Amino acid sequence: MIKTVGIVGLGALGVLYGSLLLEKMDREDLLIIADEERIRRYRAEGVYANGKKCEFHYVTPEEGSPVDLLIFTTKYMALAEAARMARPFCGEQTIVMSFLNGVSSEQMLEEILKPKRLLYSCVQGMDATRVDAHSAVCLGDTKNRQVTYSKAGYIAFGEKDSSRSEAVCEAEEFFGRTGLAYQVPEDIRHQIYSKWMLNVGVNQTCAVFDVDYEGVQRPGELRNIMVTAMEEARSVAAAAGILLTEEELRGWVDVIDGLSPKGQPSMRQDVLAGRQTEVELFAGTVCAMGCKYGIPVPQNEEFYRLLK
Repeated sequence: MIKTVGIVGLGALGVLYGSLLLEKMDREDLLIIADEERIRRYRAEGVYANGKKCEFHYVTPEEGSPVDLLIFTTKYMALAEAARMARPFCGEQTIVMSFLNGVSSEQMLEEILKPKRLLYSCVQGMDATRVDAHSAVCLGDTKNRQVTYSKAGYIAFGEKDSSRSEAVCEAEEFFGRTGLAYQVPEDIRHQIYSKWMLNVGVNQTCAVFDVDYEGVQRPGELRNIMVTAMEEARSVAAAAGILLTEEELRGWVDVIDGLSPKGQPSMRQDVLAGRQTEVELFAGTVCAMGCKYGIPVPQNEEFYRLLK
């Protein structure tokens, strides 16, 4: 049974899920893992979810001991460093999960942490937006790390081989007990690649052309560019053995059409805030796979050039 949880990364996802778990868990059992410098900043600036301050329990790696569930919510470019930092919290019975976008974070965690119990996962349907102390907008006159959201979405997870393991059952029990929405799909890798295909299109198009969702919701050049980028991701995924359908792609376009026109994906938020983007997760991965399998991916090559 999962009792202790460690979260690495206090961006939008970390604050969103950390705040929800804080409502259902003893404070001492929910550990926010960071180095001393980051912890000092979190405490000085404050961390807020929908305007409410999160009184998290912070711990450094030097204070670490294995937890039952270790969740990574960092950006991809910080994952390797975060995984090395979190080694003291990963034991023989620790379940490790990555809530990152993309299709490669589990492989990185396997290489660095070598966990005995790694569940493949992705999160979908949330609309969390982060505004931190270094951005133009702050909460009132106080410098802080503020995350706002109206939809918490759900966590999809499972074993790489789709088996019904003890780790899957323990995670189901925990998320059910703490009230977090979840799914255990038949093929979690397929679902991860499907969401990646979506992000390859919408994240990069909105970021490169400086538009909100409304920029790709109406017919025209930007919508066509978004779909082309997704088609390239679908092609390289098929070469890797993950068969994403045209129906799935069109289903994601329908999802985008249902979002708030003034909303924006995470990559555009990063560009506007002057933060490093996750282009390596999206165009970078498409281009690498295209090179490996001999598949042309000109739209993602252009995205990569522009976003780098």
